[in-house]
Amino acid sequence: TLYVEGDLQRSDNSLLSVGVTYAPLLDEHGALKNVIANVRDITNFRQAQELKSTFISIVSHELKTPVALIKGYAGTLRRDDAHWDPSVIQESLAVIEEEADRLTGLIENLLAASKLQAEGMRLTNIGDVDLSMMVRRAIDRFKTQTQTHTLSVTFSPDFPTIQGDEVRLRQVIDNLIGNALKYSPRGGKVSVRGQFDDQQVTVAVSDQGVGLTTDEQERIFERFYRVDDALTRKTQGTGLGLYLARAVVEAHGGQISVQSESGKGSTFTFVLPREQT
Repeated sequence: TLYVEGDLQRSDNSLLSVGVTYAPLLDEHGALKNVIANVRDITNFRQAQELKSTFISIVSHELKTPVALIKGYAGTLRRDDAHWDPSVIQESLAVIEEEADRLTGLIENLLAASKLQAEGMRLTNIGDVDLSMMVRRAIDRFKTQTQTHTLSVTFSPDFPTIQGDEVRLRQVIDNLIGNALKYSPRGGKVSVRGQFDDQQVTVAVSDQGVGLTTDEQERIFERFYRVDDALTRKTQGTGLGLYLARAVVEAHGGQISVQSESGKGSTFTFVLPREQT
């Protein structure tokens, strides 16, 4: 038998991954009579293999930097032949703490993604959530991390509280604002707007960054997906933030979407019901 793999091009130019096993059909004298070809769709298998490779690549890359920094600073502080100023010690410890937080965030995202894949997104702490206040606090935190961006918040007057999981929704907001800053390397305005009606609330996060192509917009919420460009390769990330954000929003009975144009920024919008059923 002979086994080969390849891609078939459909009429719409999309590709179908197939595996073909060829086996000889012999007559009673052992002479070749025909060839039997068994064709199988291996698209899911290919995707699983690619996902596994992507996971290993991303995790190993993201782990190396914080681990190296923590080890380097800790080793430097432990040197017996050096006497460090208190200010140097404090700066070094701050770096260690920051990188440890990065590791914690990475691990939490990986665990959340694994749990989501196995069990689905579960909301366990439903209560009153003030999205307006949550966004304003997030903006205050992010303002300390940039000097090249202008951050603004505009919410409709009397913006209502909603029923939801406050911890999960804070992850969504932090991810969207963090991405807006990360993918606007030249600065510009990052704005968060909120409005509501009798049934639902809408929050939109806009930036003036690099934007997304149409193909990228269709895949941006996939697990481990990261846009393949020079900026993305320089920035940190596992490609899990938007995947988890969508899971959280949909678990609340809402929807999340993106509107973007390459080179002209992006707007991520999520809509949530005011009451959980």
